[in-house]
Parts: sequence; C-alpha cells; structure tokens
Amino acid sequence: MFKNTAFKNTKTQQAAQSFTRRGLLKSFAALVGTCAVSPLFSSPSVALSGELEVFAWQNYFSKEMISEFKKDTGIQLSVTSFDTNAEALLYLKATKGQGFDLVFPTATSLTNWYVAEGFLQPLDEKRLVLDHIQPTIWEKSSNLNTIYRGQRFAMPFSWGAEGMCFDSTVHDYKAGQVSWADQWLPENKGLVTARPHSALTTMALMLDGTGERLNMAYVNEEIAREVFGEALLFAIEHKSYIRQFWSDVEGLTSAFTQNNCVVGQAWDGVALELWKSSKSKFKFVAPKEGALAWLGTMAIPTEAQNVDQAYVLINWLSAPKGGGMFMSHSGFNSVVTEAKDRLDLASRDRFNFAFNDGAAMDNLNWWRPEPKWFQELREVYVRKYQAA
Repeated sequence: MFKNTAFKNTKTQQAAQSFTRRGLLKSFAALVGTCAVSPLFSSPSVALSGELEVFAWQNYFSKEMISEFKKDTGIQLSVTSFDTNAEALLYLKATKGQGFDLVFPTATSLTNWYVAEGFLQPLDEKRLVLDHIQPTIWEKSSNLNTIYRGQRFAMPFSWGAEGMCFDSTVHDYKAGQVSWADQWLPENKGLVTARPHSALTTMALMLDGTGERLNMAYVNEEIAREVFGEALLFAIEHKSYIRQFWSDVEGLTSAFTQNNCVVGQAWDGVALELWKSSKSKFKFVAPKEGALAWLGTMAIPTEAQNVDQAYVLINWLSAPKGGGMFMSHSGFNSVVTEAKDRLDLASRDRFNFAFNDGAAMDNLNWWRPEPKWFQELREVYVRKYQAA
C-alpha cells in the first residue's frame, strides 16, 4: 500500500486546507498556460454528503447521465474535465491529491501515478459489482496496469480500438476474415493511410502471427530491436503504398474524405463517425489478428472525501444503464457487456459489424505500459520509417 507523504507537518496541512478548488483550477491553468482543465458544472470547494466530485475526460458525462444518476441514487455529480493523462496527474499533484472523489486515467498512464505515489487508494474489490463486466476485459485488466504491488487501484471502464477503415465501394472486408496484411496487397498501392508507430506495431503483429514476440518486446530490449527491425524492413518495402500518414482526428478524417485513401489503420470512434457521416461508404472492421486497444479506468484518489459515493458511481457505470448511456453519449466503448444493446439500432449494427458481434473483443491486442527505453527505441524506428 502507498504511503501518503503529502502532509508531513501541520503547516503544510493548514496551507493545503486554505486552497479552494476554484483557485487551484485557476492556478493550474496558469501553470500549464491553458484553460484545458475546466469545470463543466459549478461545485463547492469541498464535496458534501450526497455529492461527488469527478475528474474525467472531456465528453465522458452528459447532463442526462448526471440527472439520471441523481435520480437513481440521490447523489449529485459535479464534473471537471481534463484533456490528457499528464494534466490530470499534474493537477492532483498540485492539490496534494485533494479535490476529487473519482478520476478516470488511461491504464497505460497509471505507471506515472504509481511512481508519483500517494495519489490513489487501493480499491476494495468486495465493493465492486462485476456481474455485467465483459469477462475477457476483466481478466486481461490484471495485466494492464490496474494492479500494483498485489493490489487493484483501477477499475476497467472504457475501451477503444485501432482497426481498419476502408472504402466499401472498393473493398468488401468483414470481421473475422480481413487481415492487417490486406492493406499491403498490390491493389492498395498508393492508397493507404497509417499512423506511423501504430503501423509498425501492427506490422510486427502481422509478421509474428501470434503477438507473443511483440508482447515480449515490452520487457526485452534485444527482442524489441528484432521485432521493430523486421517491421521496419517490411514498412520500407511498402512505403510506396502510403498516400498519407496521420497523427490526429483531422488527419485521419481528411485521408479518406479529401485525399482518396481507400484503406488504412484508424481509431474506431473516428472511423465509426465517418461511417455514419458518409452514409456507409467508409466502414470499420477489426482484423482477424486482433485490433489494437486501449483501456480506460476509474480510480479513487487517496484524499477523496466521498468514498462511499464513489463506489456507487463506479457500480452505476458498470451496469447496463450507466454503461449504455456513457457509450451512447461519448462514442467510446463501455466494458459493460450489455452496453451496446442500449445504442440506437444503426449504431448497434455498426458496432456488431466492426467487432464481429462482439467476438473480436476476445482477441484485442492491448496497448501495454511502455518503459521509457521502449518508447525511445520505437521512436528511432518510426523516424527511420518516415524518412525512408
């Protein structure tokens, strides 16, 4: 269990207590030179009984979700948003872990929270209702940074994937049948879009076939060099297949809508929105080797004032109603098995096509916590790929 070293003396404690959440937000915005962290709904500086202070990603909570949660539980939510994992941790450091009862870090970022120490408290698993959590995701989460030194600090909440977006007037790809290798067939030469470091990862996965060596690469530098070296050779051989690299939502969208790409690696949320806006011209599918996936979590800060209410929200979001409302509102996927059943019919059909009626969820390749040496090494190969 972590030691909380934030309050070593009375002076420090008194100074911390003199802060207001509004003042800290103002100071934090000045510190990072932006107003990216902004309260969506006004709230007191200290959460009271029956209230809950939440620190979440932009667009995670709708007004309807907040209203329904209060109707179901009697608890009033106050939500403050952040844009990056680094912002969330920096803010909690600035407040000495105070101000919020529930935070939503991405699993891969939790290493930084653990290293910082004292900002998260271990979860009491007996208080978690797991009846509706997708079993494979719950099982895999134990190896995805949610457990530290034998204790669970984070509850799986959301997920997203990188699969293949394609022009359905050119290709007729289907989940369970299409391969990452299909992007690199001769008919797609000059018509592919990709995010460089993701492309190298899926090339490594494709060349490996099982993903075992790719998993070993995260902990063995020699194997990492071999894996990325092989992927780089393939990438350079097929560099002429790339029409456009992308790094953000705008770049990915324009690759298909403006630059005439017919296939490429894509985030599911962006691709599914393209599917909707293009009237099914562009579709999204998880390749049979498995889409790449990230995991979002829920965690309770050490200095949370309303721990009981935090568990109530965790379990509300882990049930079909809360998970379904989140999925419908945010566009991200919920770890709740039945959440997709709460989508409108068209959205549900798109999800079922993309993930093979849910079967593809058992074959996701999860982004893992990346040691600094791994990130730096991969970046070397990415630069060589882009410069080739």
